Amino acid sequence: MDNPSVLKQNYQYWEVTKDLIDQCIDISLNLSQSGHPGGSRSKVQGMLITLLSGAMRWDIRDPSKRFADRFVLVAGHDNPLVYSTLAILNESLRIKYEQTQDSKYLVRNSEEFQLTWEDLLMLRRNKGLPGHAEMEGKTLFFKFNTGPSGHGSPPAAGEALAHKLAGTDQVKVFAFEGEGGLSTGATHETLNSAWGLGLGNIVYYIDWNDYGIDSRPFSSIVKSTPQELFETKGWHVEGTDDSEDWESFTTAYYDLLVGKAKNNIPKMIYAKSRKGRGYYVFDEKSHGVPHKRNSELFWKTKEDFSTKYDVSFDGFGESAAETREEQVEQATTYFKTVLSVLRNNQALVDYLADRLVELGDSVPESIDSCI
Repeated sequence: MDNPSVLKQNYQYWEVTKDLIDQCIDISLNLSQSGHPGGSRSKVQGMLITLLSGAMRWDIRDPSKRFADRFVLVAGHDNPLVYSTLAILNESLRIKYEQTQDSKYLVRNSEEFQLTWEDLLMLRRNKGLPGHAEMEGKTLFFKFNTGPSGHGSPPAAGEALAHKLAGTDQVKVFAFEGEGGLSTGATHETLNSAWGLGLGNIVYYIDWNDYGIDSRPFSSIVKSTPQELFETKGWHVEGTDDSEDWESFTTAYYDLLVGKAKNNIPKMIYAKSRKGRGYYVFDEKSHGVPHKRNSELFWKTKEDFSTKYDVSFDGFGESAAETREEQVEQATTYFKTVLSVLRNNQALVDYLADRLVELGDSVPESIDSCI
């Protein structure tokens, strides 16, 4: 992972990218009327720091690379977060290739593996992007398919153990979760096992927002905090009280992986957040319930974006169309307005595309210690 003193020059790009991802989450869920906005929005900052800081060594152009770091979305409902992130990052590659015709910006077998904004139009539709991602095709970025609370915890530790036994523990496994999933027995068993097995290559990110699906905070029924839970299990824990503060979040992440890193000790980074950040519906009310299609609150999230980036949505404030075909046409125009902010920001296109290539090229083709 790069030093925060170097990364701070990129916070301006991360901020815009975060806003683009937020909008893609909103528009895709507005169309599908199914999915989880709250936890998806609250994890965007953590997702971008993980993917762009160098914390995670990965190649968006080839998700099948053997020695790339692995990503497990333990909070399986938050697929819109990952789908929208990949759509924006892949769009930067498409624009850059269109401009340069340089093959380094191409995704291998793009029709099979490149997730684009057009795919968001088929979220939770037959033969489209699934509500819970499979480890295949355009969702091969995921290295395990998760669903029920805590379901992804044992596989994440298993993958980390496999790499340790193979002599390739420089390959890390990143597991994303909210504290709502930490109450499962499988999670507690995983935390114990990871420490006992010395899995220094597993990295948990906990989106600490205090809410799940129920109308009461987790802190009212669970005695320990996420920080206390992991620390008492022997994990190395770093974190920030403000997930929206790029500097404190990035510094904590750097301390975990580099500055204060501990060999053979499992790792956890937390960031306190607000579930439903920027969505105008918060906490448990943002769990699994998108705004009604083209509702006043949906347009409020577009108004904020329009004001910040000086763009206009065609048909702003319009009601939802009657037919599916017409609804897709509406969503397409909304996506194109959002993506115009990327396309018209050459510095952002250059940063994202070149950074993704740089990260992809950092994945080794072989590891000498591999047995």
